[in-house]
Amino acid sequence: MKSVIAKYFNIIPLLFLCLFYIVKAIHFPIHDFANYYFGAHFLIDGKFNSTIYLPYEFNKAISDIGYQNIFVSYAPNTPFLALFFTPLNLFSVATAKIIFNLFSSTLLSISCIRIFKFYNLNLKYLFLIPFAFFVPIKNNILFGQVYFLLFFLLSETLLSYEKKQFKKTAFYLSFAIAFKVFPIIFIFFFLFKKEFKLVLYAILFGILFLSISILCSGIDVWLFFISSVLPKASNGEIANSFVDNYQSVFMFLKRMFVFDTIENPKPLFHVSRYFPFLLLAFKFGLISLGYFITRSCKNNLHVFSFWILASILFSPYGSTYSFIVMLFPLITFLLSKISVLKKIILGAILFFINNFSVSFFIEKTFPFSFLRLFLLVAFSLLFLIYFFKKSTLVKSFAVSFFILLIGSFFKQETLEKNKPLLAEKTPILIYDYTVNDNQLTYFYWNEKGENKKSIPFKVATWKELDIKNEQVFYDNKQLTFDKNNKAKPLLINNTEVIFLSDEGRGIGFYNLRKIEL
Repeated sequence: MKSVIAKYFNIIPLLFLCLFYIVKAIHFPIHDFANYYFGAHFLIDGKFNSTIYLPYEFNKAISDIGYQNIFVSYAPNTPFLALFFTPLNLFSVATAKIIFNLFSSTLLSISCIRIFKFYNLNLKYLFLIPFAFFVPIKNNILFGQVYFLLFFLLSETLLSYEKKQFKKTAFYLSFAIAFKVFPIIFIFFFLFKKEFKLVLYAILFGILFLSISILCSGIDVWLFFISSVLPKASNGEIANSFVDNYQSVFMFLKRMFVFDTIENPKPLFHVSRYFPFLLLAFKFGLISLGYFITRSCKNNLHVFSFWILASILFSPYGSTYSFIVMLFPLITFLLSKISVLKKIILGAILFFINNFSVSFFIEKTFPFSFLRLFLLVAFSLLFLIYFFKKSTLVKSFAVSFFILLIGSFFKQETLEKNKPLLAEKTPILIYDYTVNDNQLTYFYWNEKGENKKSIPFKVATWKELDIKNEQVFYDNKQLTFDKNNKAKPLLINNTEVIFLSDEGRGIGFYNLRKIEL
């Protein structure tokens, strides 16, 4: 027993940190864990359908079964995630969160030991993890997030591949994709490695997981997820249109180029047509960089770590708890033969990325409000320079520039858009409204449940209009042409149409908008 403790003594600080926050989480709000737990609850009850992705319907259903002061959104989680969490519904939500945190913390510890031992990295470096990843570890546990489990699946994907166990590799990767979708980027890793049989296995396992989920929840909710939820999530539309907290390249470029009357009235450059081309050029540059690196570098850990960084940079939304996957780059540079100074530089930047609170700079003037993103980009560039050929950077830059050059010749044809009705920021989730007595009353939901607010609004006459195929019509004329969800259109005073729309926002996060006739 003493020999075992002595051998794994270095993991004890990580275990103590996890246990400390597991205890703290007992008196912490249920937070994100409510998504998984109640998604599973409604699946068991046979009430898991597309309305689970509409935040008002989801929160109202949770409130109706007796849980108050909860404000969550199931999007952009997959329906499969609800199936995974069904066993925890044998327990109360508080107990289930404790059990899940214990389970996921154990898997994190096992993964760290396994990957350190496989690459013969001195176990003394396990001491660094609680310090370098203090905030990601804390937030994963307090919020009841799944990224410890995701790290376990990705580490097993890498280790299985290193051992040439392709079926196991495909199983773990497919499971990770079923969990959080974004690991699908690693399909590029295996395609560029010409591991076509492995990719085929991954597709077959993916079909298996999808089939099991469909048998339990039905196909309609999956069709809704793929057609409505995933496109919005991929476009950074989780809640509000502009969320600096995400600290993503997507949100940075959107803040820089895209004008919005309320949320971004002073973009750095008022030329929104460049935004999609710059974003496309950036993504193509990353993929091409991945191709050159994957084809030329024989060190799988190095290449896998690049794809971890690429997945983070690709994502339109970021969070502290997702940075636990940055353990792969940490292990990479600890194992490497680069100088101690370079390791210290990378380690210091990684520490600040993980632990520097966004609240310190989020209120600063743009672009200084994106300091964490700058640190992430700096870390990624140094990582590329230290571990890969400089020519790969030049090649990928050329690809990006070529895409941008082609894009500059295309002029986007934009239809006349509807406008925000209110000239001020409104609550994040408006779900209904009424007009009468020269006032407009809108109803919104937050952590306190249902709320309402009334404002002056001149109304002489009003008339309900039709919505057909998610478009507003008046006198058989189509007034809207976008793919967003809409509700309750009204013709006001025969001069304008007002309605609820989740344009530019997460699915079901409605705001009041208008069209002047």
